[in-house]
This record gives sequence, structure tokens and C-alpha cells, in this order.
Amino acid sequence: MLARSAPPLYELRKSLVDAMRILHERGLINIRGGNASAIYKFPKGFAFIYITPSGAIKPLMRPEDIAVIDLDGNVYEGKPSSEYRLHIAIYREREDARAIVHAHNPLTVLARRLGLELSPRLLGVEARYYLGDCIAIVPEIEPGTWELAERTAKALAKRECNIAVLEGHGAVAIGTNSDPVQAVYEAVDKLEALEDLARTTLFHDLLRCK
Repeated sequence: MLARSAPPLYELRKSLVDAMRILHERGLINIRGGNASAIYKFPKGFAFIYITPSGAIKPLMRPEDIAVIDLDGNVYEGKPSSEYRLHIAIYREREDARAIVHAHNPLTVLARRLGLELSPRLLGVEARYYLGDCIAIVPEIEPGTWELAERTAKALAKRECNIAVLEGHGAVAIGTNSDPVQAVYEAVDKLEALEDLARTTLFHDLLRCK
């Protein structure tokens, strides 16, 4: 209850609510799809993960709906997303991760289904600023499993690699800003940039085939 009432942590909850609303407005998730989390590290090494709840109507969420777990999966508040394993595995692998956002990026999934390479160089400096030179690819694995969680965490193990495409599923992005609130929006930015890249890649391939 203390964690809920502290103003900085309220802002953290609100940023996760905002992230889901933005992703829904951009068509990157359906009303119950996607998930997001941010990690808040307390003194003496203890950390809480604030994560979107399972089954929630994402554009209608409120800050008080956010669930709270720890890095061992113990639940302190609410009912965490069914993809909580994905978030835990990435936070364990990446000490610099402050937020993780997972969306379903339809054009990204389509581009990969068609065997197209997603290269940030296609969009130039802007895309490379958000995405870097590394877009990890994770093979199609059953959602919500430890197998998916661990394969994704390993794919994102290098610090220069902060976004991964989950084949047939969507994408996951890491925010590394030291302020976890800003890290949430950073991860959303990456997912939007990835979808813009996929759209451009599809148009480029279509025009090249004419």
C-alpha cells in the first residue's frame, strides 16, 4: 500500500496506463492485448516490478489497476499479465533495463512472415536513433511460457540490442532511461519506430517488385 501511495510510483503506474492507451491508438494492440512494466529499485537491492494486469481492457485502465510483483514472481498487488515471465527474464538478464513494453505490431509480424529484413538503415538516422543497429529475432514460441521468456532475454542480452521481434507474435522493447517513467515512453517510442520501419519495408518491397 505504501508503494501505491508514493507520488513517484503513482506516476510510474500512470506511465504504464499511458503506454497501453498509446499503443491501442496506434493499432499496435487490441483492447486486451499487449503488456508493459517498469522496475523500481529500492535501497538495499530490493526491487518491485509494476506491470499491467491480466485480461484488462487496456485503453480503460487506471493507475490503481497496475499489478506489483518481484523478480521471483511473487505477487504483491493485483493479477499480473500472463507474460510476466517475459518481463522477469529480461530484467534478470539486463541490469540496465528500467521498462519493458510488449505489443503485437501487425506490420512487423507481416514483414517477417514475408521474409523481409528489417534494417533501420532503410529509414536513415531517425530510425537508427530509436532502434540502433540491432533488431533481435526470436522464433515463434508459445506465448506466456518460460521458453519464450528465456529465449527473448538471451536475444536481448547485448546492451546495444533493445528491441526484439517475436515471430508470429509481435515485438518487445526495452527502455533504459534511468528514470523508469521516461523509460516506459522510450520503449513505446521504439515499438512505434519499429512499426514505421516495417511499413516502409513493405512499401519498398512492393514498389521494387513492380
